[in-house]
Formats: sequence, C-alpha cells, structure tokens
Amino acid sequence: MWFKNLYFFKFDSDFSLSAEELHEELVKKPFKPCSPTQRESLGWVAPLGESSESYTHASNNYILITLARQERLLPATVVREALNEKIAEIELKEDRKVRGKEKKELLEEVEFELLPRAFTRTQKMDAWIDKSGQWLAVNTSSATRAEAMTDLLRKTLGTLPVSLPDTESTPMAMMTKWLSDGVMPVPFQLGNECELVSQQDEKSKVIFRNHDLLADEIQKHLGAGKVVSKLAIEWDEKISFVLTEDLQIKKLKFLDVMDEAMQENDPQSHEEQLDIEFALMTGEVSNLWAQLLKILD
Repeated sequence: MWFKNLYFFKFDSDFSLSAEELHEELVKKPFKPCSPTQRESLGWVAPLGESSESYTHASNNYILITLARQERLLPATVVREALNEKIAEIELKEDRKVRGKEKKELLEEVEFELLPRAFTRTQKMDAWIDKSGQWLAVNTSSATRAEAMTDLLRKTLGTLPVSLPDTESTPMAMMTKWLSDGVMPVPFQLGNECELVSQQDEKSKVIFRNHDLLADEIQKHLGAGKVVSKLAIEWDEKISFVLTEDLQIKKLKFLDVMDEAMQENDPQSHEEQLDIEFALMTGEVSNLWAQLLKILD
C-alpha cells in the first residue's frame, strides 16, 4: 500500500463525488483482459484486491482508486524477423521489390497474426483523491503513466479539470538555495543525494548519491553556476524523498516511526492492514505536501 512515488495534480474545480458515487462511475469501466487481437486494455479494479467488491476505498476524506493495464508483449525483433521472412518470400516468388505502402501493410498483417500468440503483462497503478486539499496523487514517477490515469478517469467521469502544481518560487531555485545555504526550513532536512545541472545550452550533469551534501566539491559546482534539479530531503524524521525540478516526489520512503505506528495499531487482517497503511500514509503525506508548498510559496 505504501506509495513509492507521488505525481500530483491539482483539481481546478471541486471534486465533490463521494466514495460511493465514484464507485458507481468506475464500475462502468471495469478492467477486462486483452482480446486476442488487442494490444492494450485499461480499466478499474478494486483497490483492496479481488475479495473486495468496491472500486474505491475511503478513509478520512481520502479516496483510493486503482487502474489496471494489460498489454501484449510483441518484441520489435520478433515482428521484424517475421516481416522480413514475408517480404523475402514475396520478392522471391514474384521477382520484384516490396516497397513503401505495401511494406507498411505487410507490417500490420504480421502484427495482427502474431498478437494472439503474444504473452500478456498486467500492471496496477494506485492513486488517491484528497477531497479536503483537492489533490490527485498518483503512485508513479512517469508523466506518461500519470496521464494514463487522468485520461481514463476523465473518460470515466466525462470531465476531470486538473492541472500540474504551481508555486511562486520554482523548485529548482529553492533547492539550489537550500543546498547553497546548507540548511532547510524546519522540519525539513537535507538528505544524501542530489543532481546538479549546468544552465548552458549543452547541459552537463553531476549526480551525488550517499554523499555529504555540504561537501566542498558540491559547493564548487554551485559556485560554477550549476543548479539543483533533484534533491533528497527528510521530513520530520518520518519520510524521506527526492524532490524534482517539476515538483514531483520520487523514492518516497516511510521511516521507522511509521513502522512503530503500524505495530501500535496491530491489524488483524490483510484488508485492515491496508486500511491502516492508507490512513497513515495519506495523513502524513498531506502534511508534508502542505508544508512543502508553503515554503515554496
């Protein structure tokens, strides 16, 4: 249940659906496996697993949803080999060259023939809707996958007015300042990882991992004009993460204090454990996110 990445979208108008109302919409587009000739299939599944009938899970004004995506794996090398065989056969039999439009048509024919025999891979992606703060948080580090979530949600609901987060100070400018000063506003602390980039046309990049971020060599790079594009940060001794220049959160990790909170709750079933994890995660991350936006503004 613990999210590993956070790709945030801000609702441009209030998201007012209850968990029950959202469930009624999501069940209209359930996940279905790919048909024999279908490359990809997207749909909604129950967040708490197959034993649950609900397509949403709610806790403290947060709603958890899960997208499932199945794709047929058709390696380009396999397609190219089958296409070349078909082209060679035609050229030998008819004593002519296969070109342009015909080659494209043959490619489509080959893919259609191979798809039913291709293996499938199914992946799930979670997201939560924060009705109090009016945020959508997707558990991915990929803009493409985050947009797949919003696209399907938009098709399901008919509308989804969302936009990427925006702040008065750019994350890059603030991260550069924090690293140059060697200190962050409480309760944030510098971690042990950063990525520095030059501002020249041909950008050079320097990455430090498991490194003292106050070391002289890092300050020399900053003094030479490099800026911070990624920065590892710890928040309130509870969560560590990497903040990116486009205000997304990667490598999200919940520290020992969260394990202690789980032990105190002592879940008695898998579903109860997921519910407790979701409640703890959303509550703490929302506090982190609000404080992060505050210092960026």
